[in-house]
Amino acid sequence: MDLVKDLIKAFEEAEISKMKIEMNDLKLEMEKEGTNQPVLVQAPVSPAPVASAPAAPAPTPAQSSAGTPDLITGTEVKSPLVGTFYRAPSPDAQPFVQEGDTVKEGQTLCIIEAMKVMNEIKAPCNGKVARIVPDSGDMVEFDQMIMIIEE
Repeated sequence: MDLVKDLIKAFEEAEISKMKIEMNDLKLEMEKEGTNQPVLVQAPVSPAPVASAPAAPAPTPAQSSAGTPDLITGTEVKSPLVGTFYRAPSPDAQPFVQEGDTVKEGQTLCIIEAMKVMNEIKAPCNGKVARIVPDSGDMVEFDQMIMIIEE
């Protein structure tokens, strides 16, 4: 029940006029009456050359110190929701992880803010952070690759 109250409060504070949420057995649909605000409708996006390049599932080439291309392979960490990507808990804090850092399964990698809620994204496995795709403050889409962890 607290989740429903939090969702209603977040909807009232947001600059949107309509929201529909379906999770497990919960279906919630809200609409503000008498608002003339534009409504942003997010439809599934077909891959575009510019937008999908960072989110491509294929291994990403990188340059080694010798200048030869290396293939980055490993476990892709994908965004579980649409929101704003943050590498650190606050603007003046150190990032949770940087490329080259060793991480343990369950360790916080980053935060994605959605509807004024900070969602910690955890490492799905042990390994080394090989690549961080978005910059702090970038918008990320659902299922967009945000990191690669080499096991």
